[in-house]
Amino acid sequence: MKFLYVYRSGEVPDENAAQNIHELWSWLENLKETGYEKVRFAGTGRKVVSQHMVEEYTGDIFGVSVIEAESLEEAARLTSDWPELQYGGRIEIIGALD
Repeated sequence: MKFLYVYRSGEVPDENAAQNIHELWSWLENLKETGYEKVRFAGTGRKVVSQHMVEEYTGDIFGVSVIEAESLEEAARLTSDWPELQYGGRIEIIGALD
């Protein structure tokens, strides 16, 4: 089954930012190396588009991954050691429609 992880940032203290970024990339690389992560996208320069306007995105989403796992429960278990959790970050998990 395929799932979308939507990564939402927490409040990382400045003195922990570099270490947190290193741990986040290591965590993502492990997902990829173990075969769970199929697609990753993280970036900046985001926009919000609606019927009446286009504006800068100022929210807390900083990336997404497409994950393959046997179940929603397995997809959730894979997030238990996500480094951003300790700073209040969240991962939203969305199951793909079949």
